[in-house]
Amino acid sequence: MNAQNAMNDIDALDFCLTLGRAHAQLHRRLDEDLGAFHGLNFSDFTLLHLLMGAHDARLPLDRLAHTLGLPMSALIRRMVLLEKTGLAERVAGPDADPRRHAALRPGGRQLAQGAVATVEAHCREALRPIAVERLHGARQVLTAMCGDNELHA
Repeated sequence: MNAQNAMNDIDALDFCLTLGRAHAQLHRRLDEDLGAFHGLNFSDFTLLHLLMGAHDARLPLDRLAHTLGLPMSALIRRMVLLEKTGLAERVAGPDADPRRHAALRPGGRQLAQGAVATVEAHCREALRPIAVERLHGARQVLTAMCGDNELHA
């Protein structure tokens, strides 16, 4: 391994560790305020927000699990809790789609819509120290790290 490769590995490690720390801090702050003001955590908000932006407010469970970075078993556990509170449900796929789907219920839509302002305020505050012209490039980097080119709501 030459010196340049070693430096790239160190920079990559440092970048990813710093990214993880930034994510953890933002996630913690969002969990605190979403819990206090809306009775949600950020993970559930993310799931409900994805469903809110989907066609017919539903997504195939396998696609939703992939987008959230969860194994299917973890998504099912989360869906069971959201079903118990009436925020979302698992339903059959439309027409020829044999897959099970997650669907947003009216209470979930109302709660997620109400929580958007809280999340937007935290996101604006988190991005405040970053120059606006750098945000587009940063979003491209993060999207590439997600392993796909599809931007998820």
